[in-house]
Amino acid sequence: MSDNKLFSIILIALLGLSALLSVLFFANVVSEGLLITWCYILLGIAAVTAIVFPIITMAKNLKAAKSALIGVVALVVVFALGYVMAGSEEFYTLDGNLLADEATSKKSEAGLIAFYIMGAAAIGAVIYAEVSKMLK
Repeated sequence: MSDNKLFSIILIALLGLSALLSVLFFANVVSEGLLITWCYILLGIAAVTAIVFPIITMAKNLKAAKSALIGVVALVVVFALGYVMAGSEEFYTLDGNLLADEATSKKSEAGLIAFYIMGAAAIGAVIYAEVSKMLK
């Protein structure tokens, strides 16, 4: 049996079980807790497959994996740069309640700085592509 046929059978089984649980829920046979648990199981399956299958694909084609790993390393560098540039101040509301401690402030500011760097890089890439097209 080929892998595609096996995956199709698994997909149809999960879809059928999901449909059956939905019908049983609307017939008040199963509780919403079981349906929520089933959703968590499906989310876990999706997360595992989203992580495992790209790794398997990269292991099969090492040349394509090299460019993907370069992209991942660049992303890690951007996040590390954002974290290094971020400040770690505490923020309080007007009433004096703590709004964000040092760690939370540093992480959120690092995310914003990384977002700004990636946004500027994307705008720069678009401008470069358009200008290089005009000059050809």
